[in-house]
Amino acid sequence: MQAEKYLNYTVEDFLGDDDFIRYVKYQQAIDLQFWNDVLTQHEEKRTDFEQAKIQIRIILSAEPMAIPADLTDSLWDDIEMSIEKSKRRGRIVKLRNIWLSGVAACLACFAYGSWYFYSDITVTTKYGEQKVLVLPDGSKVRLNANSSISYARAFNWNTSRQVTIDGEAYFEVKHLNQNPDDIKTGERFVAEGKKLRVEVLGTTFNLKSRPNVNQVTLVSGKVKVKSIVTGEEKILKPGEFARLATNSKFVVNGTATVAPQLSWKENKLLMAQTRVGDIIAEFENLYGFKVILPDTSMADKRIDGTISTASEESMLFVLKNILNVNVRQEGNNIYLEKR
Repeated sequence: MQAEKYLNYTVEDFLGDDDFIRYVKYQQAIDLQFWNDVLTQHEEKRTDFEQAKIQIRIILSAEPMAIPADLTDSLWDDIEMSIEKSKRRGRIVKLRNIWLSGVAACLACFAYGSWYFYSDITVTTKYGEQKVLVLPDGSKVRLNANSSISYARAFNWNTSRQVTIDGEAYFEVKHLNQNPDDIKTGERFVAEGKKLRVEVLGTTFNLKSRPNVNQVTLVSGKVKVKSIVTGEEKILKPGEFARLATNSKFVVNGTATVAPQLSWKENKLLMAQTRVGDIIAEFENLYGFKVILPDTSMADKRIDGTISTASEESMLFVLKNILNVNVRQEGNNIYLEKR
């Protein structure tokens, strides 16, 4: 952080500055020292600085203050008695209007603060679509097709960075910690699927939360994965992935390469003795169809190679030739029929 950049800051600029928000929220020693130095160098910014700090504290408190009716009446009685009789009525009306305007402004601020702190932002992808987004803390997320991510509108001001995933997403989490051995609550990043919860510091990982598979693949860094179903926890190292099996058994495996788990980012599937049933499940996840096999034993056939997932036609073309079947579509159902 450079003190010079705050020379031209307004109240609004302070309210949007992540370093300033962290200072107000956590009051860490290193931040206290830094902002004291800033005000020492730029005393002229103290008024804007203090106003911004008060506004953040008001929003963070998110609690309205009730004024007793008897106290209000007593205050107005004292005001009326102190004003000259000839000017009393006009002044009282003016003061009452100012007071009521202040109350209305406070209520509006409280309503806005409540909405801001208790509402979420949700980003979704359609079938066959991917999206890349940057979270308010600078972390990057790539969403796979037919997926969604939700996070608090007040993401930077919450006590923890937390997102919820339905589908599949690849994360590049931004480091916020100043001391890796003393991680503060607000520095942690939590990604939660339907059955797995991932807690990270600064990490690159893939979270898959689909009806047929719940899996976390760690590319770099370190994560703690928790089964929401059983409560069991696992620590992953780079190159490992944790999967929750259909029987709710929590399994951790190492892999020579994470490429197969991440190949969806390049619109393809890398297969190494992959079950046809798993490929069909992925097709259904990506494009929303229901695939019916003429013989359920076909689902256990295993294949190697690469399949493009860029379009439903390309995936069906490969399946059609591998299984030696014809394709017939009726509405949302796709029938693979023996030739």
